[in-house]
Order: sequence, then C-alpha cells, then structure tokens
Amino acid sequence: MTTPPDALPPEVARDLIVDANTFDISDGIPEALGSLDPLAEFGIDEGSVDTNVASGGFDDLDLALNESANGLNSPENFAVPDSNELNATADSMPMDSINRSFADVPSSATGNLGAESESFSMSDLDSPAVDLQASRLPEVTPGSSTPIQLNPNQEYTSTGTQYSAPDPNAAVASVDSSGRPSSENAAAESDQIAAAGLSNAIATADRQYHSDRRREALATLSLFYETPSLTSEQRDELLSRLDPLAAEVIYSGEHLLAEPHRVAPNETLMDIADQYEVPWQLLANINGVDDPVTILPGTDLKVVRGPFRGDIDLKHQELTMFVGDLYAGRFKIAVGSDPAPKPGAYTIQEKQSAKTYYDMSGTPVPPGNPRNPYGSMWIDLGSGLSIHGSPDANAPTDQGCISVAGNYSRDVFGILSEGSSVTIR
Repeated sequence: MTTPPDALPPEVARDLIVDANTFDISDGIPEALGSLDPLAEFGIDEGSVDTNVASGGFDDLDLALNESANGLNSPENFAVPDSNELNATADSMPMDSINRSFADVPSSATGNLGAESESFSMSDLDSPAVDLQASRLPEVTPGSSTPIQLNPNQEYTSTGTQYSAPDPNAAVASVDSSGRPSSENAAAESDQIAAAGLSNAIATADRQYHSDRRREALATLSLFYETPSLTSEQRDELLSRLDPLAAEVIYSGEHLLAEPHRVAPNETLMDIADQYEVPWQLLANINGVDDPVTILPGTDLKVVRGPFRGDIDLKHQELTMFVGDLYAGRFKIAVGSDPAPKPGAYTIQEKQSAKTYYDMSGTPVPPGNPRNPYGSMWIDLGSGLSIHGSPDANAPTDQGCISVAGNYSRDVFGILSEGSSVTIR
C-alpha cells in the first residue's frame, strides 16, 4: 500500500508535456462542433440584466417570473407552427441525419404501401384454419363451369350462423386464482372454438358449392365430421351438407375426383378396379355397367381411387365411409352380442355374399334362411367380429355382430375391400 506508483515511460510523459503546452482554452472548439453557447445556439440575445430584478431581491424575482408565465399562457402569445413550415422542415432534412425517424420519411415513400392497404380486405381470406385441406385440391377457373342449381327435393340449407371472435371477458373469467384455465372453462372454450370453426367452414363450403367447387366443399366439411364436441344441432347441420355432397362427388357419374379412365382393348372392369384399389362392384354401380368382363374399348369410366375405410360409431350406431380424407356416406347399423363388437382398429380379412350362420347351439343356418342374420353379406374383421347384412330389407338386426339393412348391404359390399381398415369406437 505504501509503494509509490511506477513512473510513466519517458515517451508518454513527453507527449503529455507537449500537448499541455500547445493547447489553450482560448483556441475555442473545432468548427465542426459549432457553438456550445446555448443562448447563441438558439439565437437568443443575452441582453442586459434588469437592474430592478437584480436589486429587488427574491420578491421582485418571483414577481417577474409570474409575469413571464402569464405571458406564455396568453393565447395571443402562443403561436402554433404552420403545417407548411413543418413539412418544409421535414422535406429539407437530409436522409443521413442522425435523428431521422420513420415519421420523417416523405409521404411519397409510403404511397405504394397505402395503395396496397386500400386494395386488401378481409374478404380476400377464404377460411385458412379450415380451407387448409381444400387448398390441396385443384382450383376451378372462374367461368369454366356453370354454377349448379340445388335440387328442390334435397335438404341443403344455408347456414344461419356467423363466425364471431372469442369474448375476451369470458377468457379472463375462465382463469382461476392460480392463473391457469379451469378444466370446465377450458372444455367450454374448446367447444366454442370448435363451434366457431364449424360455422366458418359451413359458410366457406356453401360458397364453394355454389361456385361448382363441390369436391373442395366436401373436403372442407369432412374435416369436422369426427369433431367430438359438436351438439346434435351442429351435427345435423353438418350432415345435411355432407350427405348430398358425397352423393354428387363420389357416387354420381360426374368426374369430380379424377380424370375419366378410358377403357383399353382387352381391359375388364376387374382390371380397372384393381388399378384403383376398389371393388369392381363399386365401379359397376357408378357407371351402370351390366357386364364387367365385356366393356367397349374407348369408353370413359368414372373412377374413384381407394381403398375406402370404415368408421363404426357404437354410440350413434352408424357405419361411416371415407375415401382418403373425404366423407363418403354413412349407414345405419344395429349392434348384436354374437359376438359383441369391441373398440379397436381392424383390417378386413374376407368378404362373402353368402355365409352360413351357426347359432348358439352350433346348428347351421344356411344363407337365405330368415333365421340367418347375415343376409346377403358377410365381411370378416378378424377376432370373430364381422359386418353383415340382415334378413330384413329395410332394417338392420340386433342378432349377430354389426348389421346393416338388407337393401344397403350390396352398397357396403361394393365399397369396402379386402385389406380396408375399419375402426370401431
């Protein structure tokens, strides 16, 4: 602590001595910095000190300050700068000024941005949260097709609901004292979001349908079919659109899924069905083909690329078909206990149009017998489970496993293939 500091090197000490001898305060400051005199900087004349204020003490000084303040507050003494002067000052400011800001940029620099803002509107957005699936489908060029007219006998009502943003007050109320959403409020908020998304999707699908973009409309609504939080009213409104759309897009003779398939020489309907991974019965039903072996070469056929998959909803007792991500119709089912179906994922092992049934005692019941619950269709899911027809043409039976009415068993048989996946839930 008592050791003196080391002496400066000679060359450093010499430089300090030279600089001290050559610098003088009277030399002023460099011209580049300008004047540091605040009064001169703002062009204020120093003038002279009022002798009355100087000799009158603090009372006179206080009076002078009050008079000065009153003068500033008088309207006649307060002038607002002219807008032309402000604009001229801004335009004359150099671009390299260190105090330049975005607000100082001349209006001409943002003219293009303003034009773009005026030409953009919310109507340019076509439901992106929901139209993400439909965006992968081919666009329909405006004017390339005539908008279709709705069938007066077909229930395809327009939506009466509108999209609305979530209420911020409700969002705040849904948070408990710990700062986390409660489970009940979180579930209610999820339901509200799903309902708002469905309303928006329905409005979008209606526009697509009336623009003759029926496949896109089907894809838009198919995303919501398996939404678990829909009310019965919302589900009915959704199905009132999905069912007729699936009938037109998938099962009509119009080529809305793919380009027509032109039959080659010596090509059978079975050959074509194998290429598209669907049962030949489906192509025969869609195209009205009576003889699947002999088809005139050069014929254009409506084709559907499969395979289809099935979804069995035990709660609603429905068998729903999908092809890819597209909803492809549904069938009413009845659930039996011989054996009782179990939730899970299954793969179709085998298909038969006639199957002998064995009752609980092991007695065989041949096909066509009214006591045979299989009717004219039996589809093996493995694990002893099956989808089958019914001896009743108009209603499924609660005997057997999973039954479809006899009149619809032919359709189900022609849609699902061996190897198709079926989910029971």
